Amino acid sequence: MLITAFFPNFTDKTAPYLSGLSPYHSAAVNFEEKAFLQFAKDRRLAQLTHEDIIKAKILKIASNFRTGSGQRYLHRLPGWIIEASRRYGYDPLFLTAIIITESSFNHRAKSRKGALGLMQITLRTGYAIAFETQVKWKGKKTLYHPETNIALGAYYLDKLVSRYGDLSLALEAYNHGPTQLNRYLRKGFRPTLYSEKVFGNYKRLRSKSI
Repeated sequence: MLITAFFPNFTDKTAPYLSGLSPYHSAAVNFEEKAFLQFAKDRRLAQLTHEDIIKAKILKIASNFRTGSGQRYLHRLPGWIIEASRRYGYDPLFLTAIIITESSFNHRAKSRKGALGLMQITLRTGYAIAFETQVKWKGKKTLYHPETNIALGAYYLDKLVSRYGDLSLALEAYNHGPTQLNRYLRKGFRPTLYSEKVFGNYKRLRSKSI
C-alpha cells in the first residue's frame, strides 16, 4: 500500500509489465531495478576523480561520431585533449567543442583550403607552430597525428588569445586566419559566426551527462 500511495502510476494498466507478473508487481520490480541501477551509477561516479568523469564524457561524445578510427584511438583521445587543456588552462570540453566544430573527430579530415586533422591546421601554420613548440615536423603526417594535432591546435589558440586578448576574436582568427581577421576589423566588421558555433557546441557539451 505504501508503494501505491507514493507511486500511483504503478496501478496504471498501461504500464509495461514483466511476463508472469501482474502490472502492479511488474511496475514495482521495474522501479526497484531502475532505482538500484541509479544507485550503482551514483556510487560508481562518486568513486571517480573529476578527470575520470571528463574522460568518460569526452569518450561518450566522440563515440557518437563516425570518426573512421578504432576503439584504441577513441580511448586515447580524451587523455590527449585533457593534457593539452591542462597545459594552456582550457576546459577540456571547450577544446572538444572546437574539435567537433572543425572535424567531428575525424583525424583524417581535410578542408577545401587544405587544413588537416582534428583541429584543422594548415601546413603553413602547422610548420610555424611546430617550429615554435619544437615538435618534429613531418609534413602532413604531423598534422594527421591526433595527439600532435591537438597539442599544436591548443598552442595556436592560446597564442591567438594572447594576441587579441579576447577569446571570441581568437576563435575567429583561428577560423579565418589572423591576416583576414585584421582586414575585417579594419573595415569595421567583426565576424562572430564561427565563435558562436563553438560556444554553442561547448554549451551543449557542458549540459550533457555521462
